[in-house]
Amino acid sequence: MSYRKIFWGLLLVIIGVLFILKNTGVLYFSWHSMWYLWPVILILWGISLIPVKDWLKLVLSLLTVIITFFVMQQYGPKDKHNWNFEWNDNDHDNNKDGNTAVLNNVMSEDYDSLTKYAELKLNIGVGNFVIKDTTAKLIEVKHDNDKANYSMTAKAEDSLTTIELSLEKGEFNDGNIRNNVNMKLNPNPIWDMDLNVGAAEVDFDLSGFKTRNLKIQGGASDIDLKIGALLPLSEVKLEAGAASITLRVPESAGCEIISNTFMSSKDFKGFTKIGKQQYQTPNFATSANKIKIDLQAGVARVDVVRY
Repeated sequence: MSYRKIFWGLLLVIIGVLFILKNTGVLYFSWHSMWYLWPVILILWGISLIPVKDWLKLVLSLLTVIITFFVMQQYGPKDKHNWNFEWNDNDHDNNKDGNTAVLNNVMSEDYDSLTKYAELKLNIGVGNFVIKDTTAKLIEVKHDNDKANYSMTAKAEDSLTTIELSLEKGEFNDGNIRNNVNMKLNPNPIWDMDLNVGAAEVDFDLSGFKTRNLKIQGGASDIDLKIGALLPLSEVKLEAGAASITLRVPESAGCEIISNTFMSSKDFKGFTKIGKQQYQTPNFATSANKIKIDLQAGVARVDVVRY
């Protein structure tokens, strides 16, 4: 058996085990930490080119992976957004409750009753992004990176207001990524969102918002997305590399999924497969409100939950 087959087989097993341990809460780490391990790919590639026997290449590759995990665990920065294997998830849960993240930096845009449609364009790169609450303003953004140079602009044209939020510069001391971003939206307009979040953790509860189009582009991402059914048609497009994705859709809405994933584990309970990559709920044709999801991912763990 060739080195290439053995290596890629073991790599898939390792990735699958990581997904299982993370999703079950046995271990905690942030997927966007993987983004900074790309030099390991060069090392493994170099090993594959060394003119030695396959079994020796395999040993060298395994040693490289083991040493990488050991070094990151022992000497990597201990921050909730970095590589941080722990045999429990209590610290992560506390962080989610807001006990350690202090969001002091606030940006906002006032709401004009003439605004019937709103478009949010987000280009930040890495971080932990949350949308859950509403605001009387059009948008309110809070973050905890005191040294980040955020830019937010709003342009109103007729009944449409376009908001662009970007991170032009951020300083992460000692390699620690601290970029928690909490966004609140006004529930009155119809929202279109184009979010480029790179390697990120995304936790969006959009069930109370009229979301017409939602596009999320991420690298190594952990995405938890809850969609409502307040419009006749809501369209969602997710593009991710190595991702853990949970989608929550209402039972009252008809839902269709086009799933184009390279290597993935899928759980689409309540859906019927009607094509090679196409899945629908039984009420899709008859529902007044529909949700269409276009899913594109590399190595993914995808769960769809109907609530």
